[in-house]
Amino acid sequence: MKGMFKKLLSKLGIGSANINLMLHHSQVRLGETISGEFFIEGGAVEQYINKIDVELRLTLNHNGQVQTKTVATIPVASAFVIQAGEKKVLPFTYELPKSLPISGHSVHYTFVTRLDIAGGVDHLDEDAVRILPPLPLEKIFVAFEKLGFREKATSGKLKPYGQEFEWFPTEQFKNIVQEIEFFASLEEEGVRLLLEVDVYAGVFGLQEKELKREFFFLYTELNDISTLADNLRAMIQEMIEQPYQYTASSYMAHHSHIPHSHGRGHSMMGAIGGFAVGLFAGMLVEELVDDVVEEALGFEEEIEEEGAGFFDDFFGGEDEEF
Repeated sequence: MKGMFKKLLSKLGIGSANINLMLHHSQVRLGETISGEFFIEGGAVEQYINKIDVELRLTLNHNGQVQTKTVATIPVASAFVIQAGEKKVLPFTYELPKSLPISGHSVHYTFVTRLDIAGGVDHLDEDAVRILPPLPLEKIFVAFEKLGFREKATSGKLKPYGQEFEWFPTEQFKNIVQEIEFFASLEEEGVRLLLEVDVYAGVFGLQEKELKREFFFLYTELNDISTLADNLRAMIQEMIEQPYQYTASSYMAHHSHIPHSHGRGHSMMGAIGGFAVGLFAGMLVEELVDDVVEEALGFEEEIEEEGAGFFDDFFGGEDEEF
């Protein structure tokens, strides 16, 4: 009778088997492997476990509306029996996709481990994890900091093609540059940036201007941060001094020969955050359905029109962000 009572309680989740994921580190760089161990402990009675899997969940906070989506489901173990009080330890490793957004004020990640118990209540374990920039991108961040730029608190928003990073000047470009925005893509040989520099009205007699340019840095060029910062300074200065060469239409005229850049959006198909944007698009349409999302959806149609600037696909104004 006592045994039957224990079985009944275990089916209700009382005294049943449980699982705990212990990560070796609570943060990991994008594209690298995170590891840990699962600690499984049997309950008051023998139980049949259907499977163990882990979901990587991405939570996006957009204008106060919180949405969560499963980025990946990672199988851990198939069916097995765990005896009362038995303890098991299983290893865990997972390589993060390179096209996820990095963690930020509006982007958060959680590993949710599920112990699927046959005929009973599944046991869940949640572990927050912070995804850091990949090292090549972090070096570019540091180079911008050396130039006196600071990342905005709201940087890292998801837009229709990926994650956009926003920086403002505090030193040499102050009163000239309002802000810079860029998307980044990790490619086989280096990092590609699509950069927009917003210049204040009155600089060189101009109206307020948005200058756009594509940069490609070989990984070997990122090793010396001081040299990288000098190169970025020179490139930004050239954009400011020759503004009419770096409008969206001028970009298409002068740089259409760049490999992978012809055919709109192709060079940034692997942009950081691009994978997540695709995951959220359908859910945003279904659950939010507002003007912001409708414009984002119209993005795909707009880029087919003749004359649409390459950079217009990426920097479409503040009302196009996810």
